[in-house]
Amino acid sequence: MTLYGRSSSHFTRLARIFALEAAVELRFHPVADMTSLSFDDYGGHPGLKMPLLRIGEDAVFGAENICRRLALAATNDLSVTWTEHLRWLDLRNAQELVWQAMAAQTQLVFGLQLAGLPADNVYFAKARVGLSAILDWLEARLPRLLRRLPKRDLSLFEASLFCLLTHIAFRGGADGAVRPHLQSFMDRFGLRSSASATAYAFDRV
Repeated sequence: MTLYGRSSSHFTRLARIFALEAAVELRFHPVADMTSLSFDDYGGHPGLKMPLLRIGEDAVFGAENICRRLALAATNDLSVTWTEHLRWLDLRNAQELVWQAMAAQTQLVFGLQLAGLPADNVYFAKARVGLSAILDWLEARLPRLLRRLPKRDLSLFEASLFCLLTHIAFRGGADGAVRPHLQSFMDRFGLRSSASATAYAFDRV
């Protein structure tokens, strides 16, 4: 299995965490240039997106899709809580908001830091306000959300939330407000070996 992505990407980190938790051997192929319009640079992804998991001639698109495929290939007894296992509406909403925040974070990093577009554009202003509001929503509910998760080794919600929060700390994007519940969660999840082994970095290619 070969993963196409970037060590500075939260979606890529999510896939790499799942690979380590599932004890699946994974080769990593860094995407050198996010401005590239060559499909080959993204492992053949038709949308010029990452991550992409290549298994021989087959390709798996998207972080969640890749995580599910890696869990199926687990060489241990990994128990994963997926979105469909969440009985409570607030938990399902929380997962959806994490996905939306991860997309907004990508929008801000790509548009402002990579493309150098004006920060006062309403497209980015709305993304920043929405991202901060999502973090406030999660902060207000996180202890209850975590208590409602079923017994598991790993949950998609926790892993994706961790990747989001650490990416904001790494690249910026949201306001600098102190959110103690989110910070405490990030610190605890960060003690996992899969988290410490996938710290954000800029690939040298």
